[in-house]
Amino acid sequence: MDVYQMTTKSEGMMILGKLKWYTILALALWLAFSGMAAAEQLYVNESGWWRVDGAFNASGAPIQAAVDNATAGEMICVAAGSYTENVNVDKPRLTLEGEGGDVVTVTAANSGDHVFEVTADYVNISMFTVTGAASFMYAGIYLDGVDHCNIYENNCSNNGRGICLESSSDNTLANNTANSNNICGICLFCSSYNTLESNTMSGNAWNFGVFGYSLSEYTQNIDTSNTVDGKSIYYWVDQKDWQIPSNAGFVGVVNGTNITVRDLTLTDNWKGVLFAYTENSRIENVTVSSNYDGICLHSSSNNTLASNTALDNYDGVALDDSSNNTLVSNTANSNNDDGIQLDDSSNNTLVSNTANSNKEEGIQLSFSSNNTLVSNTANSNNDRGIRLYKSSSNLIYNNYFNNTRNAYDDGSNHWDSGSVGNYYSDYNGADLDGDGIGEDSYSIPGGESIDRFPLMHPWTGDTPQKGDLNGDGKLTPADVAIALQIAVGSRPCDPTTLAAADVSGDNRITSLDALMILQAADHAIDL
Repeated sequence: MDVYQMTTKSEGMMILGKLKWYTILALALWLAFSGMAAAEQLYVNESGWWRVDGAFNASGAPIQAAVDNATAGEMICVAAGSYTENVNVDKPRLTLEGEGGDVVTVTAANSGDHVFEVTADYVNISMFTVTGAASFMYAGIYLDGVDHCNIYENNCSNNGRGICLESSSDNTLANNTANSNNICGICLFCSSYNTLESNTMSGNAWNFGVFGYSLSEYTQNIDTSNTVDGKSIYYWVDQKDWQIPSNAGFVGVVNGTNITVRDLTLTDNWKGVLFAYTENSRIENVTVSSNYDGICLHSSSNNTLASNTALDNYDGVALDDSSNNTLVSNTANSNNDDGIQLDDSSNNTLVSNTANSNKEEGIQLSFSSNNTLVSNTANSNNDRGIRLYKSSSNLIYNNYFNNTRNAYDDGSNHWDSGSVGNYYSDYNGADLDGDGIGEDSYSIPGGESIDRFPLMHPWTGDTPQKGDLNGDGKLTPADVAIALQIAVGSRPCDPTTLAAADVSGDNRITSLDALMILQAADHAIDL
């Protein structure tokens, strides 16, 4: 009995019987809008493809052969088996459905290519196990510049990337599994308005990520039925006045206001915490590790990052095109690139952060201006403690740099406050008057910037007395008045004043701080 006789109508009807109701509904809708009278089916087994009542066509790459011979609106039904090929789906409105993800496996013939690459709109791919695209650039299922595709009930594991969308919009990914991929489970690059439901990702280098250059490219419909390592993805768009729940495995806040992210541990994602186009929000006491970026702010302003820990990411904390944010008392150590990185970002304040033992810079500013860095520590970094590249008008003082190469600046920046500079472990100047400040300036490598008042010892700061905001050495109602003015925004607050006024320890100045200063002035409490 030949192959064709074994696999004609009966097998075709068996596969058709396994089709999901939503596939049939989708086809019905497509046909209604396209004016076609009926959809044709093509059938595939490990040896070739055929149409009902048509000739069997032997092929070493039968899924690709069926795609090549299909026309728009047709369905390709793939029987149980193991297939070794790379499939390019370049015709619109095709549906490729396997007999079941547990019985249909497609392995890349060329590991340096996508297993399924979709370059046409309105394509459905479902119920396959997709594997073997081992190179980090390539995916099990890759959507390239397409819209309105549906990818569902696939197992995309052991690839470079499980499922990857690039420049693709209005697609749906549902009930897929993406495990043990070399780079990411599911990633969206420069893609807009996609819907993700009930996808599971686990054991990938980075389970999940969204990257873009505009608000629309971060605007997705991703609900908490999607999980990374068993924890829910919280991807909030246009939300305000909420706190992220404690069971989050990934946090993305897009176009948000007054969102709080607190007391979480987030690992193994493209970003541990992502703020995009978000303002007046807080990230506090969050631990991020083994992500590409531990904490990332993109085009976000007036946010506070306080007391977070970023370890063993590529970059610990990264700000991109972001302004007027405050980073205070964060730790960004032992990351594979920079501890803290500002790119094209301005008017941010960094106070009392630690960026030690990173493989590149402890702190790096690129194309960034008018930022203030005070009382930060950047020690034992492999490249430099701090590097300013193409950046200007930044103020850096009272910082501690103990590295083989401490600093670099190819722009025009201010390395002292006018009376106090920074500590550099390689400074060899003298302190003739014993005031703790070197008599000779410190030249910053890379350009013409100098620190006129380098410190002889790491700055302990003679930290101002808590609550003493007017510097008179005592606590009085005058200090209370200053705290209230800062709390309501009628008085500016520099980093030194912040350190003295934040008596409650929550990294902000509120009426609570004013009350505590008043109580201390009356000797009711100690600060």
